[in-house]
Amino acid sequence: MPVSSKTSDVLESLTFFAFVAITALCLSFTFSMVVYRLGLPANPKMFVLTNLVVSTCIAIPTAVIASQHEFRLRLYQRRLEALAATDPLTGLYNRRFFRQAMDEEIQRMKRTHQTAGVVVFDLDHFKRVNDRFGHKTGDIVLTEVAASAFAELRGPFDRLGRWGGEEFVILLSNVTLEQAASVCDRIRARIESLVILQKGQAISVTASFGACLLEPGDDPDTALEMADAALFDSKKAGRNCVTTRGQMEIAA
Repeated sequence: MPVSSKTSDVLESLTFFAFVAITALCLSFTFSMVVYRLGLPANPKMFVLTNLVVSTCIAIPTAVIASQHEFRLRLYQRRLEALAATDPLTGLYNRRFFRQAMDEEIQRMKRTHQTAGVVVFDLDHFKRVNDRFGHKTGDIVLTEVAASAFAELRGPFDRLGRWGGEEFVILLSNVTLEQAASVCDRIRARIESLVILQKGQAISVTASFGACLLEPGDDPDTALEMADAALFDSKKAGRNCVTTRGQMEIAA
């Protein structure tokens, strides 16, 4: 969970604590004043003071328990949101939320008139890794690849998702097609240089990339299809390379 979300949860819980405590104290003090006005206590000042002390001893623990419960509830809700949005293996966006991110990016581009890059990449001959080392090792490779790809992106501006199996997708905000290709090549080189030690053996993999340009008003599904077609071109070209498709090629 992001640090800002944790800070927000803590502040909201403290606010809730203060609200409960102050409300309890106000109710107690109001009750004391009513009793005082009725003239029931033999020693009014001592009665009000005693009532206030007792109320404080009750209100503070009650507020602490209530605010802790509120904080835990918020954490639980955050975890549920994270589980719904991310792939459980890699921690990346899942297919559904990546597609939602694309819709949000298109709405943003309509306001800014900028362009974005859509990238699809997958690992070359990944089945060989699973067949030779097992699916558990394959999962470790996928996790390492995801971390390496994420390290080359611009934090919150770009989005990385797992599309399924060994296939990943990237949404590059505010880039040209040439810039998108450059980012892809950096990620490709980083993956190629990655060495994963498992069962006493060094595992290396490569990846093939397909990229296309996403413009305001474009259909996200069409952009994904074009990026996937460019990925297929990379496979035909011998793998471990980057292929782009521009608007003219899409029209053709």
